[in-house]
Amino acid sequence: MIYCLLITVLLILAFFLQEFIPVLEWAYHSRMLLVHATFFCAAVTVPYPVMLMLAFVAGFVWEARYHLPITAGNEVAAFSQAELHFGFTIFLFGLLGSVIQGVRPLFRRGRWELPVLMIGVCTLVGILIQYLVISFHRGEFNWTGDLWFNMLMTALFSMLASPFILLLMSRMAKWTGYKIRMEGITRKYSFYGDAF
Repeated sequence: MIYCLLITVLLILAFFLQEFIPVLEWAYHSRMLLVHATFFCAAVTVPYPVMLMLAFVAGFVWEARYHLPITAGNEVAAFSQAELHFGFTIFLFGLLGSVIQGVRPLFRRGRWELPVLMIGVCTLVGILIQYLVISFHRGEFNWTGDLWFNMLMTALFSMLASPFILLLMSRMAKWTGYKIRMEGITRKYSFYGDAF
């Protein structure tokens, strides 16, 4: 329970730190999505119901911060629909967090390679889905090379930050007594039995 509260605090802290992460002009104007990386790292360390709660918190705060309505020339249009409906990011975090939960057993055995790679892939897929929905809403698709490199570099920077976040979460789990790893779990029975 204490670990889940600390993870929620860490996720909220990631929102504050996200505001100070600059756009890297040399990397096709990409930036590291610290909130996404922190959420996906948390999703691989907690059970499924806690991941859904974190998806709601992360998605709600993200949309409360970045949800912008479409405005036109008059004041009435200021309350029109936005390009992404409120709640879409919550759904996206929950969907991609469910994908990350698929590699949780591997992470619990002490293998970090595939979970770190999946954090980068899920970040890329999340950005791509948002771009496709916005493009569909606008009625036009602009596929430029710079856009692809922007998405790839953003996912790469988020993926490179994830081992450090996972290390911090492992330390927090150790401090609070929360068991991430399946240490000490052995098979109770063997296939060969006592006959051999």
